[in-house]
Amino acid sequence: MLLCSDMEREFIRVLGYTKFGLLARQISPFIKNLRSYAEFVEIHSTIAEITADPTDNIFLECAVDGKADYIISGDKHLLELHSYAGVPIVKSKEFLLREKFIKES
Repeated sequence: MLLCSDMEREFIRVLGYTKFGLLARQISPFIKNLRSYAEFVEIHSTIAEITADPTDNIFLECAVDGKADYIISGDKHLLELHSYAGVPIVKSKEFLLREKFIKES
């Protein structure tokens, strides 16, 4: 799993949405736990592929600079690309199926 500082800030912002049902005090421990599993990537690329929601480009930059195998997302702007710079963009279930962590039911 790859992570960069801009992604971290975006996660904090998005996790504050009511649809996730998290209290502000729950977000910081989540991010701390995420850091313990992630490889931190220094971003050098500037990508402006997604104009409808420019913050989504953060994920493309991290994938490119971190040499990701996949971008796993539920974000419609990312998913509409299908891939970027040879990196497939898939929903979590598709990733789990492709990597044979689960079987189609």
